[in-house]
Amino acid sequence: MAERDRFGRTGPHHAAASADTGSLRALPAAGADVDGADDAGCTPLHFAAQAQEPAPDEILPEAGATVDAADRHGTTPLGRAVFCSRGETAVVRLLLDAGADPGGKNRHGVGPRELADRIANYDLGGVFSSGDRGSA
Repeated sequence: MAERDRFGRTGPHHAAASADTGSLRALPAAGADVDGADDAGCTPLHFAAQAQEPAPDEILPEAGATVDAADRHGTTPLGRAVFCSRGETAVVRLLLDAGADPGGKNRHGVGPRELADRIANYDLGGVFSSGDRGSA
């Protein structure tokens, strides 16, 4: 069993949060759980999405991370990426390219696409293709 900190986070969570690409690339060979959730239900991919560093968001799905893993609020890494984007679209696009569902709603009834439309400070709506806009 992987060593956990007081929040239930493991090495992969910390590597993703700090964009430690060397450690992230070594995860599969080390047998690390790339989908292990912390006490809040967040996976390393949630942390990578929040950090807004594209490299971890490429590495983790390639290592088998579930792109639509939901935290305890039902928020996926794509939802976290949209919320933390500050107008930058690289991570959002990477997650969409990896197959993340733009229409999946969290427990509050809001999905990544709706969140992008609601963020008044930044225009993220263009990141989602017109084909995506029709999915539930």
